[in-house]
Amino acid sequence: MSSLETNGLQQDKTPEDELQACAAKQLTGLGISGVMTLEAIEFQLQELDSVLDNCQQLHEQYAQLITNVPAELHRCFQVSAMSTEQLAAMIELIQSAPQALWSLRDNCFSQYEMDFRLSKLQQHLDVLKPLKKKLLPFVDTNKFGSSESLRVIQDRLDSAGMFCWFSASWRKAKKQALALAVNKQLKLADIKMLFPAMIKFVNTQESVDELFAEEQIIADCYQGINTDLTPLLTVREWYKDVEFAVTAHFANEEGILSGLSALDKNDADKLVAVYTLELTSKIKTIDKQMNKLRLSFPECQALQQGDTSYLKSVSELKSLVVAQLSILKNGSVNTGICLSKCC
Repeated sequence: MSSLETNGLQQDKTPEDELQACAAKQLTGLGISGVMTLEAIEFQLQELDSVLDNCQQLHEQYAQLITNVPAELHRCFQVSAMSTEQLAAMIELIQSAPQALWSLRDNCFSQYEMDFRLSKLQQHLDVLKPLKKKLLPFVDTNKFGSSESLRVIQDRLDSAGMFCWFSASWRKAKKQALALAVNKQLKLADIKMLFPAMIKFVNTQESVDELFAEEQIIADCYQGINTDLTPLLTVREWYKDVEFAVTAHFANEEGILSGLSALDKNDADKLVAVYTLELTSKIKTIDKQMNKLRLSFPECQALQQGDTSYLKSVSELKSLVVAQLSILKNGSVNTGICLSKCC
C-alpha cells in the first residue's frame, strides 16, 4: 500500500474512531489480553463488584471492632495487603503474650539493659539460695546488717591477738558475732569461719536490692531470695518478639508497641476470637480475589501497591473499565469483537 493510500485511510478516521481506539488502548494498558472480547471484559466487572462488596463488609466489621482498640493499632485494620499482613502479625503477638504480660507491661522491657539486669539478678539469686541454705543452721541471716558492719566485726575479732580480752572493741565484736548465732552453744571460732560466707551473702543481697530498685515494675515483683524471675524473663522475650515484628511488618513504627502496651486484655481476647472465627475466612477470600484481579489486570499499578486500600484501587479500576467499555459500546462496537480489533 502506497504512502498516499495510507494517508488516505488515516484521514478517513473520524473523531469517534480515534476515541474508541484510545479507549481500547486504555484497556490494553491495564494488561488485558488483546484476544479478550468486550463481552468477557464486561463480565469481569462482576468480579470487581464482588471484591468491592467483600471489602466493604470487612471495612464495616473493622469499624465495629476497633472501638476499644488503641489508635496506634488502627493501621492494622485498613483493607489493604499491608494491613492484612500487619493484622496477622499483631494477632500472633497477642496470642503469644505470656500471662504475666498483662500485669507487667512496661517500656523498660523493650530496653536492651533489661537483658543485663535480669541476667545479673538470676546470677545473684543462684548464689544467694545455696549460701542461705549453708548459713541457716548456724546464723540468723536477718541479723546480718550491712556488709560493712560485718567486716568491722570480722576485723576486730581477727586483729585483737593474744590479749584480746583487754580490748573493749574485741569484746563488743565477740558479743555481736555470738548474737548472730541461732544456736547459743555455737562457739566463736565456728562463727568466725562463717564470716566470709556471711559477707558474700550480704554483698550479693545488696546487689540484688539495687538491681530490683532500678525499675518500679520489677521492684513490685520482688519477693526476696525466693523471687521467681520466670515471668519477667518471658515478658522480656515477648518484647523482643514485638521489636522483631515491628521491624519486619511495621516499618519500625514505634507506635505499635505503645498500642499493644495500652490494649486491654479483655479487648485483646475479643480481638483474637473475632479474627479467628469471623475475619480470617473473609480476609482469605478477598486475598484470593485480589490475586485473581492482579492476573486479569497485570499492568494496573494500583493493584500492585500493598499500602493502597483495596476499596480505593478496585473502585478506580472499575470506573476506568466501565468508562472505556461505555465508549466502545456507544460507538456501536460489537461486544463479541476482540479488544485488539478496536485499537
